[in-house]
Amino acid sequence: MIISDLISNAYRGINGRILSMWYPVGAPAMTSTRRAFPGYPPAMLRAASRLYEKGLQKDQARLRKKRVRLKAPVISIGNLSTGGTGKTPLTIWVCEFLLKSGFHPAVLTRGYGGKGRNPGLVELTGNPGELCDLFGDEPVMVSEYLPSTPVWVGRDRAVCGEAALACSAVDVFVLDDGFQHLALDRDLDIVLLDGRSPFGNGFVLPAGPLREPPSNLKRADAFVITRLGKDADSAPIRDKLKRLFPGIAVFACRHKVRGIRLRRGEPVFDVHCLLGRRVLAFAGIARPDGFFDDLRSAGITICEALSFPDHHRYTADDLWRIFRAASGQSAEVIVTTAKDSVRIPSPCRDAFAVAEIGIDFGPELEDFRTLIRSSVVRKKYDVLSTE
Repeated sequence: MIISDLISNAYRGINGRILSMWYPVGAPAMTSTRRAFPGYPPAMLRAASRLYEKGLQKDQARLRKKRVRLKAPVISIGNLSTGGTGKTPLTIWVCEFLLKSGFHPAVLTRGYGGKGRNPGLVELTGNPGELCDLFGDEPVMVSEYLPSTPVWVGRDRAVCGEAALACSAVDVFVLDDGFQHLALDRDLDIVLLDGRSPFGNGFVLPAGPLREPPSNLKRADAFVITRLGKDADSAPIRDKLKRLFPGIAVFACRHKVRGIRLRRGEPVFDVHCLLGRRVLAFAGIARPDGFFDDLRSAGITICEALSFPDHHRYTADDLWRIFRAASGQSAEVIVTTAKDSVRIPSPCRDAFAVAEIGIDFGPELEDFRTLIRSSVVRKKYDVLSTE
């Protein structure tokens, strides 16, 4: 237990230093210009970023040469940074919309942290923790949310797509975290940008949070600005994107707590059921402060917030630490994310409530639906006309 606390404190310290360098106060919010500012990365990291960028260019050129097109529309949802923009919630949102529109989607994903090497279909049988070890936590979470939608996991998403077409009546694919997966052609390329700091300090890894330079956003078909605060204005970022990348559609959305699920299989309760109660929240996701902010924006009083590493597999010591903190704070409810829930050992999952996060596009909802629908219909028409 003492070791667990030491590891957790060390993680928070290291993670805090990295994030303060990647997202420093005073960094340019919407420019790829890398000028000096407080927390400017050291020379060694900047040199490593230049090497990373050169290697990335060669790798992307290689992938484009062997690009594969599937016999069904592909909608890619990705981002430019290392995480925390809300790709998986939007993947679920898009699949739910496609299902309601009469389509039969399948999700293609790599499955971060999964041990499986061959393309595999996530089947919700057995221990969720073991499934997370095999496929990764996000594919398991998506499968729980979308039980009628096949979720295929593998490094080669084209092979996964061919397997899905051979095994089920799939007529559209949703490519989760697909912006950098250039080996697979797509009909709609959606890129999510964190409204709090879209480009961080402007550097690619390891000096900054970017997977590739901001100039590569010209490949996108649409931008979605996410993680906007309750009263935040998207206009400055939106206007800058339209100037830098004319002709690319720009949308904005907010993540909102749409309900609380107290136990698996039970109905989702209105978030008001937690108003006035003392809540301990914990999360092991990229930039967990966004989750805690979502809870606070919903009016939930957080008496303590605990952070764990992204994709963290919870141990008995971790659970003891959470219960001990809840007891010390006289917390009435312990709340976590759906992604964390699948990584908690089965006997303890029902001890934690899960915050169901929804996406609100506001007045742009119908325009975004039209974008999704038209990309699918257009590709299906093209396929029919060439047969």
